[in-house]
Amino acid sequence: MKRWESSAEHSFDLAMWVWILSPHLPKKLDLLRTMKLVLMHDLVEIYAGDTFFFDHKKRKTKKMREDRAAKKLFAQASPELKKEFTKLWREFETSKTKEARVAKSVDRLQPILQNILTGGYSWRKHHITEEFIQDHKKQYMVHDPFLLKLYNALIKEARRVKILPR
Repeated sequence: MKRWESSAEHSFDLAMWVWILSPHLPKKLDLLRTMKLVLMHDLVEIYAGDTFFFDHKKRKTKKMREDRAAKKLFAQASPELKKEFTKLWREFETSKTKEARVAKSVDRLQPILQNILTGGYSWRKHHITEEFIQDHKKQYMVHDPFLLKLYNALIKEARRVKILPR
């Protein structure tokens, strides 16, 4: 790894996950809405800055910074888009719809695969254990049997390649 992925690369990757996994996702899932959610979810980082998952200090101010950034960013859009962007961003944050829960799940799954592909680069750098991953990611999978199965398969692979210390 020579650099971290950008928010744009991350959101694009999540949209691809939703598209590729769509045959296995809940039957009445609004696929377009789910893709909009994953594309929207980190857009406010344009002004708020990316809050790295393992940066516990910066995470304390994340909501405040992102609320401010969303207001500033969405104010530049037409009234219709401002309304849609705000609604999508809040929907992702609250995870009250099945589309938002799926979007949040793939947002939590993607870094697991990324670590498998990079030999555990960010996990090693931040001393991440399997217990930490289980505590912070598994809860986002339990709403859907397929996503939970995929999560468990990724964790099993991370153990197999010995990148996930217990």
